[in-house]
Amino acid sequence: MLTVSINEPELEAIGLLRMALSETDMDARLLAINNVKHEVVAERLELLAHGNDASWAIDADNAAFAQWMIRTGAERRKASLEVSEVLKRYEEENQRRLNIAEHIGKLIWLSILDGKFEGVQTKIGILEQVRHDAKMHSVRGAQDVGTMRKIWSTYKGVVHLGMALDFYEENPNHGVNLLHIAEKYRLSLSKNCPKGTRKPYVSSSEQICFVYLSRLKGLRFQSRSLPYDVV
Repeated sequence: MLTVSINEPELEAIGLLRMALSETDMDARLLAINNVKHEVVAERLELLAHGNDASWAIDADNAAFAQWMIRTGAERRKASLEVSEVLKRYEEENQRRLNIAEHIGKLIWLSILDGKFEGVQTKIGILEQVRHDAKMHSVRGAQDVGTMRKIWSTYKGVVHLGMALDFYEENPNHGVNLLHIAEKYRLSLSKNCPKGTRKPYVSSSEQICFVYLSRLKGLRFQSRSLPYDVV
């Protein structure tokens, strides 16, 4: 299992982080997440640069920070371009696929809650239910079980974040931490198995775990050549 930490400013850009998850393999997702983190930093720096109090720029205590800004400027510009490419792929195709996978995840979650533990790929299982709903509502890409099987295989390790975001939108006054909800979904998918099997709906080795990290602990970025355990 891979771990991605999210601090306060990044929580405000959680939609962009979900977009990064729409990439179709884990390395690409982690690189996209890292680039989104750079985008968040760039936005914060922009606000700082145009704030009413610019004394921080000449404060000797901030010399190291200023040097860091200079050293990482080119990487932030590159990250911005790459995020634009991710957005393009997201809008063209990947958003629809991720939405379908998250819908499958929700049906699995409901099946677990109901104690049914329905299968995903059986003839009367979750995918067949989604296919039926897609035909009823003319949803492109979810009317063929083979296509959905591939979509689920591609995205099943990251659907829990989008599921948590949907819960947040539907229950705005619940007062529960978003990442805690995502973790609850993740654990449920990785600890429960379809009835009659011993293999969980989603292996933990295929998942990303999202954890909170206060920005007071500092900003760290994983090497672009090794996009694992992004912190």
